[in-house]
Amino acid sequence: MNVYTQPPVLTADRSLPRKSLVMMIRAGEMEGIAQPHLPEGYAFRQYQPGDMRYWARITTIVQEYDTQEAAESAFSRRFLSQEDALRKRCVFVIAPDGTPVATVMAWMLEEDGVRYGRVHWVCVDPAHQGQGLGRAIVLWALNKLKDLEPGRDVYLDTQTWSHKAIGLYLRLGFHPVREGHPVLRKANEYTATADILRTVLPDAVMQLFLDRSLD
Repeated sequence: MNVYTQPPVLTADRSLPRKSLVMMIRAGEMEGIAQPHLPEGYAFRQYQPGDMRYWARITTIVQEYDTQEAAESAFSRRFLSQEDALRKRCVFVIAPDGTPVATVMAWMLEEDGVRYGRVHWVCVDPAHQGQGLGRAIVLWALNKLKDLEPGRDVYLDTQTWSHKAIGLYLRLGFHPVREGHPVLRKANEYTATADILRTVLPDAVMQLFLDRSLD
């Protein structure tokens, strides 16, 4: 199967200024996480050696990288030395035709000697969006983190270009955290993000964003 033939589809909303946001689910809220469900014909498959090229394809299509080569280089630097962890923590959604079309990592982070769970690299091929794959992979990661990082808070970092995903994260129970929060401060521009989101999120979603925000 040739993974290089599909033309790129633009998904990031680059009409907006790009500002970063950190979100979290507290450890005590993890027990209420629902189980993931996929549409008929789709299936989860955990990472196997050689899957770097599929990860690179998906992350390039959603504009996390400009080229497949840049994505493969980044994956090689950051993750390839941790294949044992990848086998446990990285998953793909496989479409009915056998193509990997979505991916996420149930990763980890450590700051100041404290370890946390991390939902990392949530990406869905735009040709397969609108079917609940994003919700399914985030729930897969959260359920995996309940097993791999029990009793720990779980974080993710996102940005304004992914404002539709922010709405999903809110509905799944994530809290935006303000700049004073002690974790992932360098990746957090809460105030600027909130100002931009007011221009694009529906009023009800923006109110949920504000209501769920934590210090």
